[in-house]
Amino acid sequence: MHRENPFLSIARASSAKTNALRPTAVFLSGLLAVLVLCVARSTAQEKTDQNATTPKPASSESSDEILRRIYPNMPPNQDLEAVALGKDLYLANCAFCHGKDATGGNTGPDLLRSVLVNHDEKGELIAPVIRQGRISKGMPAFNLSDNQISDLVAFLHQRNRDARLRFTYKVTNVAVGDPLAGKAYFESHCASCHAGSHDLAGIASKYEGDALQQRWLDPGGQAVDVTVTVILSFGQTYTGKLKHLDEFSVSLYDSQGNFCSFPLDSKTKVEIQDPLDTHRKLLAQLSDKDMHDVTTFLETLK
Repeated sequence: MHRENPFLSIARASSAKTNALRPTAVFLSGLLAVLVLCVARSTAQEKTDQNATTPKPASSESSDEILRRIYPNMPPNQDLEAVALGKDLYLANCAFCHGKDATGGNTGPDLLRSVLVNHDEKGELIAPVIRQGRISKGMPAFNLSDNQISDLVAFLHQRNRDARLRFTYKVTNVAVGDPLAGKAYFESHCASCHAGSHDLAGIASKYEGDALQQRWLDPGGQAVDVTVTVILSFGQTYTGKLKHLDEFSVSLYDSQGNFCSFPLDSKTKVEIQDPLDTHRKLLAQLSDKDMHDVTTFLETLK
């Protein structure tokens, strides 16, 4: 009778046990993997919820600090009352040279582009110039109090700031006048050159609001031919399209397209025919009411 090797029997028993345990091990491994995945997802969800509910810290920079990175030396907003008082002082004492908006005039420079104004912080640069003047450049000294100078500085700083931040300026509705009063003003001051049913027909459809008002108040940007007549000392006359005119010379193109230039002296006469001259003179006479009345009337010409 054949006997089985005892070692072989043990090996077979061990293999049977291993085969029996293998499904259990596979199941436990899968269960462990699922648990690990669930924990990972839960942790990620907690982090997401925390990020969603936790407010992000606000920037410590103010809007002015951000703007100053774009516009160096930009002054802060000024006190409104001081600016209003400073504007009155400026118009009474400075506008005849530097222009009513401080952007330059016939004899005075543009103060909004002035290096001195742009580097001034609290009047330390502007005040001495106001008190002492610049006699060599034609600017007299002004006897103003400290408070008046402070108000004038506030006005210049606010104008400087507003000029830099033109993109933030919002034009309000300018058609707030009386259209009937505007029509009456138009007929008495403008109808000799313009007609609401002719050259101005539909103008309110082409330009609206502030653009329309600017169009008739200051049409200087429009291309128009200015006619000049030069009468020389010996009586000879030249007439043509004005090219250039200053205190030293005048130049023009005659009807044949020839360029002519003449030095100016006390015996040379120059006569200008500028189609926009009436508009410029009218601008100095207009009241705010007239301006809004006429604009409101023009708004009806659609």
